[in-house]
Amino acid sequence: MHLAQLISIYTWIVVTAFGNGNYKNAQLTVNNKVDYTAFKKNVIDHKSLLVNHPAKDIGNYLFKLIDEDIYNYWAGTPWEFHGTTQQPKTGSIACGYFITNTLTDLGFKLDRVGLAEVRSGDMIKKLCVGIESFNSLAKLNSYLARQPVNSVFIVGLDFHTGYIVKTTTGCYFLHSSYINKEGVVREKTDTSPALSSNKFFMIGGLTANKNLLRNWVADKSLL
Repeated sequence: MHLAQLISIYTWIVVTAFGNGNYKNAQLTVNNKVDYTAFKKNVIDHKSLLVNHPAKDIGNYLFKLIDEDIYNYWAGTPWEFHGTTQQPKTGSIACGYFITNTLTDLGFKLDRVGLAEVRSGDMIKKLCVGIESFNSLAKLNSYLARQPVNSVFIVGLDFHTGYIVKTTTGCYFLHSSYINKEGVVREKTDTSPALSSNKFFMIGGLTANKNLLRNWVADKSLL
């Protein structure tokens, strides 16, 4: 069977599972077995299958892509303040570019460079809904405890940013970590060194933004 056929079958299983409410039975992941270029093309080619689906299905698909696929490809890519690589595990990536590069790779039509270089709060206001601010990690975790599973958020810290994903097993901070230049990591929110060292938190829902989701699958510009 050709690679393109395998990718198509994989995507069909995931999309169909979302429509049938069987997400847990379709948690397949590429685990870097598919070339990243092929993976990106597959997502762009197949997200249109969700155009007529409920926003919840679209959000579940985006959640799976970020929580599993993006992390699996990008894990360990080094952090640098001016890092802008668009190829995982090659070069280096800054925290803002990690968000905008990966969203662009998934087919979002956005200002990749502009959003990566503004304050994280400005990026959150462009991409997210239900924006909240907190002055302690305890309050952030309390907020996350009330949110639905299979959700993706963008969080802005004092001088840092990244995704937060809420799964059935907990909440995780997916980001390009500046601490010891560790790079792309996935940490529990209640024990993340980057989160623990901050005093300000702004967070907004990415998968909760229905207009953004519909523009994404319809291949429309977000900004």
